Amino acid sequence: MSSFPIKSMRQKIPAVEGRGIISSINPKLIILLVKITFVLLICGSSYLAGSLWGRHSLELHGAPLSVESLVRGGTARDAADTECKQTREKWIELRVQEELEQHKEYLLSGENMRDPNQFHSHTKRFPTSVERFATGIARVKKDDLDALFDFGNPVEKGAGTGNEDAIIIYNVRNAMPTSNKSLAHAIEYDDGEGIPLTDPRTATENCDGMNVIFTGNPEHTAQCTALIGNYESYHIQRWMRTDGGKIDHNLPLTHVSRGFAPRGKSNFYAPPYDGKNSQVKRHWKMLLTFLQNVDAVLEDLTPILKKVARNNAVVVMTCNHGQSALLMNFACSARRKGFDLGNVLVFPSDKETKELAEGLGLTTYYDEKNMGPLPSGGAKRYGDKYFTAMMYAKVICVLYPLMLNYDVLFQDVDVVYFKDPVTFFQNEPKIQHFDVLFQHDGSNTIRYAPYSANSGFYYVRANKRSQYLFTSLLYHSDLILTWDSHQQALVQLLAEHSSLFGLNVKVFSRDTEMFPGGYHFHNRHDFMKKFLQGKTDTYIFHMSWTENKDIKLLFLRQVNKLIAVYSVNNDVSGLHSFEHVMQRLLQLGEWYVEDKCIGSTASDILGSDGSLSLGDANLFEPCCAAEPIFSCHYKDKPSKLPCKDSITIDNTRKSFW
Repeated sequence: MSSFPIKSMRQKIPAVEGRGIISSINPKLIILLVKITFVLLICGSSYLAGSLWGRHSLELHGAPLSVESLVRGGTARDAADTECKQTREKWIELRVQEELEQHKEYLLSGENMRDPNQFHSHTKRFPTSVERFATGIARVKKDDLDALFDFGNPVEKGAGTGNEDAIIIYNVRNAMPTSNKSLAHAIEYDDGEGIPLTDPRTATENCDGMNVIFTGNPEHTAQCTALIGNYESYHIQRWMRTDGGKIDHNLPLTHVSRGFAPRGKSNFYAPPYDGKNSQVKRHWKMLLTFLQNVDAVLEDLTPILKKVARNNAVVVMTCNHGQSALLMNFACSARRKGFDLGNVLVFPSDKETKELAEGLGLTTYYDEKNMGPLPSGGAKRYGDKYFTAMMYAKVICVLYPLMLNYDVLFQDVDVVYFKDPVTFFQNEPKIQHFDVLFQHDGSNTIRYAPYSANSGFYYVRANKRSQYLFTSLLYHSDLILTWDSHQQALVQLLAEHSSLFGLNVKVFSRDTEMFPGGYHFHNRHDFMKKFLQGKTDTYIFHMSWTENKDIKLLFLRQVNKLIAVYSVNNDVSGLHSFEHVMQRLLQLGEWYVEDKCIGSTASDILGSDGSLSLGDANLFEPCCAAEPIFSCHYKDKPSKLPCKDSITIDNTRKSFW
């Protein structure tokens, strides 16, 4: 849950002019009013005379006198009382009709046209037992609410989904709208027409603060939500009927981790301190090395970043030799497309990758103290020791430039461009207030809630909030080692720092055309066809949901399009080995690396007579193909050209074309 100050965003909306009350009253009602008034005057005079002269009030000279004794005698007074009683009843009925007419205008005077025949003016929506935290309720369109405030969360479109409306509960009466009286009344009182619907600006015009709660039910359980008036909490407790296993309806509700899944698995568990391979102790050792060398590293990086940074921003990547073919493909494809890579800084984890990167004209910094002990092989699967080790490298390579007050675009090595993404992050006016901005991962599983941020492509603005975010990520590297996921740890820190420090987090919708990825590749074939036809406004394509680099290469060869591809930091989809990455790249037609350079060192490529020096880019011509290399591999996956004669990788999928 987040607290959202909105006083500065108020804007009063003029009330819609309603019909006048007098003009809306029936003329017959006016005539009846005149007649009754006349009768009341007569009855009033008679009653006054009776009070003065009769037995009910005064005695004059000791003799009780009254009008009826002078005119009709003693029995006439009873008839007069009956007549006055009937007149009073008619008068009361008239007043009720007048009130109804006034409320009719009350309801019809604003934007929301409530039916006055169903109006109940004195039945409150909430009882007094909850009035300290719930006095009224309104609905707004979820899409409109997000468009007005842009909370940063990747909000799924609501129209036609059952999540179309958002509910606003007013804690106090003076938080309700005042620009629309009929709406304000319907918010507080039940008029028989359900919860009133209004626009988000009107709904929040008097809210000095707003707590925003995102809730869903991704596991489709029999879920309830309890709202308790109490000491304010910005966290949501999770209770389930479980004893640590699957949901059991015979068990009582008990408190569990927010990452506990109904199938009985907890996605968040504390790192073990004891044991031979204690992640906590491994983390301490790595952290000690960092702290002992950070000053020297920052001193080394200062002149490098001053040279590389463009508009105070730098593109940062990290790579080992096992992933170097993907780094080479990024450099080759970008340079063949005319992109200037002068603002790219690579943090290689071994000397072989350092030489390859510099041979392609990329600037590097080899942090041998921190990255030297990391393995140089490529990850065979998501979460293996090579994969996890590189997750630590992804933490410190972003933290270093931030500590020197440079903005950072971090991207994995399997990225190629359509358009320069840095210009978007720096120039798009609507996103300048966000501290960190992420591509959507595509997966809405509970372990990535509430953001599903992709940790393989994101932009960070250097400030005290973002600097401490990544400092905290460094301090929580034992979670990365335990959970086998840099992404999972980062997302949880995003949620905590957003709540605690007001970190402004933006995760773009997975439906956006700007930053598509593996979710689109596997699930949005309608988008992919438009994409391959050049009909989308796309900056990058991130080939996510792939276990490693082999199939990525084949997929990129199959689609002849400029792509930004996923690195191996996200969920997997049953794919295996380096060939899987290459298959995607080949099939997308976005593989630019000649076969002789794949898995090779710089000396292998150039031979014994070759010479390397920073900036020479002497690997560009022998390694970078002039045109993208295309080949078919899977007919059920997107491809630039039809691959109908190829096999399928997903048994249930038909041909893409």
